[in-house]
Amino acid sequence: MRIIILATEPSGDFLGAKLIKNLKKNKKAVISGVGGEQMKAEGFQSWVQINQFNAIGIFEVLIRILKFLKLFKFIQRKILDFKPDILITIDSPSFSYRIVKRLQCLRNKTRFIHYVAPTVWAWKSYRAKIFSKLYDQMFTLFDFEPKYFQKFGLETDFVGHQIFFDKKVIKKKKKYISFFPGSRTIEIKNNMKKLQEIIVKCEKIFSEFDIFILTLNDQAKYIKEIIKSKKIRIISDYTKKHQIMRETYLAVAASGSVTLELIKYKVPTLVFYETHWLTKSILKLFVKVKYASLINIVYKKEIIPEFLFNKFNSQNIIGAMKDFIKKKDLRSNQIKHFENFQKKMLFNNKNPSALIINKLKNLTLINL
Repeated sequence: MRIIILATEPSGDFLGAKLIKNLKKNKKAVISGVGGEQMKAEGFQSWVQINQFNAIGIFEVLIRILKFLKLFKFIQRKILDFKPDILITIDSPSFSYRIVKRLQCLRNKTRFIHYVAPTVWAWKSYRAKIFSKLYDQMFTLFDFEPKYFQKFGLETDFVGHQIFFDKKVIKKKKKYISFFPGSRTIEIKNNMKKLQEIIVKCEKIFSEFDIFILTLNDQAKYIKEIIKSKKIRIISDYTKKHQIMRETYLAVAASGSVTLELIKYKVPTLVFYETHWLTKSILKLFVKVKYASLINIVYKKEIIPEFLFNKFNSQNIIGAMKDFIKKKDLRSNQIKHFENFQKKMLFNNKNPSALIINKLKNLTLINL
């Protein structure tokens, strides 16, 4: 059984690693493709480093278009040479459907699977029809998503989010404030322009707290060049990061999948985000949802306070931090919503990776 997994961002790398762990139970499975450090920890060898896909946003992608086209063609050739029985793309919808579109010549032999539905309920609704034409199966993180693809005839199943299946002990909170500047280099550069001032001020205002910046190995050096204070600790080790995250009293995080981990660990959280003005203008025109954080979208109200674009400034962020440190009712109300949200994020409390593999057995009629 020849399987390709393509995960081009850290959140997809996490999901891919869990899939590989379950797939490895069948010693006859040969797995290849693109992934990051967590997939490599499961014995996976990636064709390219995923930090080469570190752009997010319309402008940011446009200025790197030649680089991405070269990567795209390289990966396409590798897939054609590999001749997979199953090809699984994880998230990254713009990349995923384009690569699968170029590989339809393999359709008689290869089953095309997509894991993590594109957010057609937020914007680019036309993608539901495109994905339905190109793929054989979709697996979604949210229970309200399958209907968008099923109406176009794509077999789509809700499996839930792996983050909430992997139970971890929720430790007692310590006097930690943790900042999460993002997962991609360009994203961190955009956010750090404002975040630097906020972090420096926090060192004085919240002097009784230990302050951390939790990031990835690739970005730690860049952040150390900006943040000179020795009192502010920059942590990139995976195990250490998660230990600090579980013990954090208040998190200030870039919008993204890290908020799901913070919800899991019941860490009171604020969200911020900045991007290029062109990307910002297009998002404001076309995005149909009011919020950026998934929990806010699900509950249709601001459970996690959001400071996006112009609202992302030191006055707003530090004011909200003071409130969440001093006011126990704000913290407890947010944590109650976190607990309820977690219950929505699994299908019958089952392992999403195991659900996917069981479904693939039926889809391919091959012993996995």
